[in-house]
Amino acid sequence: MVSYKIKIGIAPCRRNMPSNFRRKGGIWSKEAALDMKNIVIPYIKEHFSNEHVEFVDLEWLSEDGMMYEYEQAAAIAERFNAEKIDALFIANMNFGCEEVAAKAASLCKVPTLIWAPQEVEFGITEDKNLWDDTYGGRLLDAQCGLFAISKLLQRYHVKFTAIPTCPVDSDIFKQYFDDFAAVTCMIKNFKTMRIMKIGDRSQAFTSMMFNEDELLEKFGIEVFPFSPVAAQQKVLEIEKNTSEEEIMKIVDEFLSYFPGGDPNEELRELPQMKRGAQCYLMWKELFETTGCSAISVDNSYSMAIGGGGSMDIQLAANEGKFVMFESDMLAGIMMVLMSSATFGEKLPFFGEFTANHPTEPNVELIWHTSVYPPKIASHENFEPYSMKGGWGVQTGMEVGKGDYTLARIDAMDGKYAMLIGNYEGVDGPFTRQHYQWGKFKDWHKFELATMYGPYVHHMVEIEGGEEISRRLKEFCRYTGIYADVPDERETPFCDLYYKD
Repeated sequence: MVSYKIKIGIAPCRRNMPSNFRRKGGIWSKEAALDMKNIVIPYIKEHFSNEHVEFVDLEWLSEDGMMYEYEQAAAIAERFNAEKIDALFIANMNFGCEEVAAKAASLCKVPTLIWAPQEVEFGITEDKNLWDDTYGGRLLDAQCGLFAISKLLQRYHVKFTAIPTCPVDSDIFKQYFDDFAAVTCMIKNFKTMRIMKIGDRSQAFTSMMFNEDELLEKFGIEVFPFSPVAAQQKVLEIEKNTSEEEIMKIVDEFLSYFPGGDPNEELRELPQMKRGAQCYLMWKELFETTGCSAISVDNSYSMAIGGGGSMDIQLAANEGKFVMFESDMLAGIMMVLMSSATFGEKLPFFGEFTANHPTEPNVELIWHTSVYPPKIASHENFEPYSMKGGWGVQTGMEVGKGDYTLARIDAMDGKYAMLIGNYEGVDGPFTRQHYQWGKFKDWHKFELATMYGPYVHHMVEIEGGEEISRRLKEFCRYTGIYADVPDERETPFCDLYYKD
């Protein structure tokens, strides 16, 4: 089951100095650290707590709610692990204590974020008296101590993200924190991913091969089977036990997204539409009862019982339930990751590189048969349409303009890489079924990267520009997957596979 809720353990850290350190001009004083903590921690909780992000603090640990000595590490980790935190945030309130910070992080074993507030006070400036130790004296040295903490985190092999030293209310803090929270969501769903596999790979899609053992051994991703015969039986049970009224309500909802094309009343009465609604109910039931993150299917069940095109897949995609046809297991993984990168607030879609624009060399057709979620349809150039076709009912739509990110995870020889890129949705020739024309900075780099790399042309796209690609690259750094970004390299191929 995909979850878009994360819990972050927030751990303010200070240096434990003797009480004779003076408040003003006394570097590393706990009073100054507490003053800073009382500013930044309430601000973070107020501005970054939401329906997706929850914080667990250290108010129970000490009188000032900060960690400052090595002996606290075990208790901190025990409490945070009991709370099942998904990430740790070490906020350095003065020079900090590298021992407890690094040890606690090593025991928590979760993605770790570190940050120090910008120094704002340098003592009395109007009285330039060098003999007064308050003149020019810093109170925190928080950045200085963060360098020590980062070094020890590396010694403990803790993977971490560092926010550049900045004020807590700055844009840079917000960007880094939001990105880290999204990456935490991605990692959480990646580590707990279970994908249902219905049927074997279709013979015509040999390129869809994947290694089930590696997914489990390298990443903990479980693939579990579900028989096509069992899927057929479920659909037949739904047909028997679901009222006509409920089925037609689903059909009407589907047709409401596609006002163009054939007369809706005629389509509404087709048996394929009812079958599509029944298949949609089957997907809902399987997601709810098995807790799977995505489903990879070869459509053999559909051919046996007479499917309704891909109406069922489209409606499931509308709800963030990812059913990958053509047996593309790895695309299912990518759909979950892309959705998690936006906490489920944007819907990914399953498009593929298909054809060059007839006159624009950097514009490529991102197309697929009718599987995009209808909610992302644009009504700008033409109304989304539905019509009778060879597969029952076909639909057509264009995705809107704007900034998008695409990615594909794949492997060769046991080496996993993720192709990552940004493009702009632009105008192009009308094309049947679901499509978008994407303008790339240098399309040929992506064309050659797809061919030379371990990838197939199936990609996953989502609305959002560089913020999404940043999060994908950071996710790769945490998981050991090679981040393959054609826009950032000179060679036409992935270095992971072509190094001497």
